Amino acid sequence: MSASLSSRLAAVVDALPLVPGLRVLEFGCGPGAAAGEVARRVGALDGRHPAQQAPSLARIAAALTPTGRLFIDGGSPLRELKV
Repeated sequence: MSASLSSRLAAVVDALPLVPGLRVLEFGCGPGAAAGEVARRVGALDGRHPAQQAPSLARIAAALTPTGRLFIDGGSPLRELKV
């Protein structure tokens, strides 16, 4: 866990099934502490403004591999969104 993450953000990042080389698209706001930790663990991250989330869901669904998964903050600590 990064020292700059709150315990809530650390739980969110720790709950993600991150492996090196994974492609991650992040919609978020704030200082980017969680995004930075995700990028550190997988090697890269593409971040977008939250306003782009709704129009992007169809494109995300089309781009996901058959085993791809979409997670959002708001569960315990994450919720998987079926697309």
